[in-house]
Amino acid sequence: MNIINNLFVYGTLQKGKQHESILKNLKGSWKKGYVKGNLFNISSGTNYGYPAIKLNKKGSKIYGMIFHSKELKKSLNKIDQFEGSNYKRVISKVFNVNDGTKTESYIYVVK
Repeated sequence: MNIINNLFVYGTLQKGKQHESILKNLKGSWKKGYVKGNLFNISSGTNYGYPAIKLNKKGSKIYGMIFHSKELKKSLNKIDQFEGSNYKRVISKVFNVNDGTKTESYIYVVK
């Protein structure tokens, strides 16, 4: 089984955003990246205004940050709880903005 040490974030978990504290205590590094898909806001209930992605190889480039940390695994349950029932964690290829290389990363997509 592959060990995934990367998380692609495109909303409030990014460095400098309102929920960066979820990842802040993990040792790691950040790179700019993107996935292909469709981006929209969840528009009902308490999550109004939060971005959501549906992955789609023919979709638009959706930019965010790739967080790399060997400590990520110990925080996945906490992140799952934070993301809530509207999102599910999947593994996707994420493109590095600087050199175009692909990295396997966790990403939270809309259910």
